[in-house]
Amino acid sequence: MNILSKLKDLILPKTIDFYGELTEQSKITENIIEKLFLNYTAGEQNDILALVEEAKKSRKEKLIELEKVFITPVDREAISRTYSHLYWIALSVEHLVKEMQIYNISDLNEFKRILELLKNQIFEFTESFSLFKVKKFDEIIEKIAKIIHMDNLLVQEYSTQLNGIFKGDDMNQILKKREILSQLKEISKRIHICANQIEDIVFKVD
Repeated sequence: MNILSKLKDLILPKTIDFYGELTEQSKITENIIEKLFLNYTAGEQNDILALVEEAKKSRKEKLIELEKVFITPVDREAISRTYSHLYWIALSVEHLVKEMQIYNISDLNEFKRILELLKNQIFEFTESFSLFKVKKFDEIIEKIAKIIHMDNLLVQEYSTQLNGIFKGDDMNQILKKREILSQLKEISKRIHICANQIEDIVFKVD
């Protein structure tokens, strides 16, 4: 790097495509949930825990970048919270995977509908970020509404599945499946919270 370039870096504020980077972070999270679906409904062997580590590393790098810039499209706290909420989704998946490893459970096809709803939620969430660049705020709000609606559907499916589980006789299986369902609902809750955060950003920039 020549002297002129160094001076430019020192004098001019660094510019970052924040919405692009948030989209990238969301895609990493989306990939985690996609692999969760494939591992436990199609028998694939993706290393989900390694993907969670990737999400952790990416979040850390992006937050360091955020600290170095002077100008952001919304307050940096809102951006930082969004990264944190996205990471909580990844952590919730990690908790689920580790719990299933302890229970020696490798098939969740009986809960496939819930996993499909999680996939669709995070897909809509990632899509909402890409709409910030073109300022399609009404479409973002529509996507947020879809995510919240899917969370409601998931909670209904959770209750239906739980009711069926309680009709069983094997208490050991009842307790394990109840815990897995609880973890799946927690992932959806985290996506819902993330969606609320995006809604808050829309209100600040629109």
